[in-house]
Amino acid sequence: MLNNELIFQPPIIAHRGASAFAPENTLVAFYKAKLMGVNWVEFDVMLTADDEVVVIHDEKLNRTTNGSGYVINHTLLDLQKLDAGSWFDPTFKGEKIPTLIEVIDLLNQLKLSANIEIKAQQGKEELTVKKVLSIILEQWKNNHSKPLISSFSLQILEYVRKYSSTSLLGFLMDEWDEEWKKICDRLNCTAVNVNYKILTLERVQSIKSTKRKLLAYTVNTAKLAKQLFSWGIDGIFSDCPEKILRSLVTPVPVK
Repeated sequence: MLNNELIFQPPIIAHRGASAFAPENTLVAFYKAKLMGVNWVEFDVMLTADDEVVVIHDEKLNRTTNGSGYVINHTLLDLQKLDAGSWFDPTFKGEKIPTLIEVIDLLNQLKLSANIEIKAQQGKEELTVKKVLSIILEQWKNNHSKPLISSFSLQILEYVRKYSSTSLLGFLMDEWDEEWKKICDRLNCTAVNVNYKILTLERVQSIKSTKRKLLAYTVNTAKLAKQLFSWGIDGIFSDCPEKILRSLVTPVPVK
């Protein structure tokens, strides 16, 4: 299993960057995460109409930009004209949807590692995976941990493993899947990324017994973080990493 390369210290991954403090999945959100003291960020990638890889969470542009419609129906040039910051706060006006290459370039500079979640339009799964893997191979420097690649799509994970025997894979579970271990064994998954709401101590122990890393999302309170860490999880995804970091050194008041 390829998990000896994954070190989460501190055990907090900035969810879409420091997304409580800056517009999610933008360069400024990743930069702020670094300033807050984390070494890992999480973000989402998908293809444009001209098959470029961009970093954005939603399939549609409406929520996080001043654009509308589906990402897949716009070229990279179209997308780069959009404002991806003002929706969050006027001070971020002009922030752009970044490409995967631009994000990796920043991560290399900041020595940040990343959990890259691959999203793909139906029928574009294989092409999306090949594009992402090619960019990682060409752009990722060895001055920080190699990325963890995750997806809710089993087909995407299968394509990643088909084209890369050494990629670190994370199996995502929003709802509990009784077949998780068989899937992880077959794909040689390094980590299991789980919605904290479906975790129990027993489930945590079952995952940890396989020697895989266990990551929980999305955790934004110190009390919940401490409970999960007491169960033995390896890391959490958080929108507000600074607050969780402070809680690791400051006792949480007993209520």
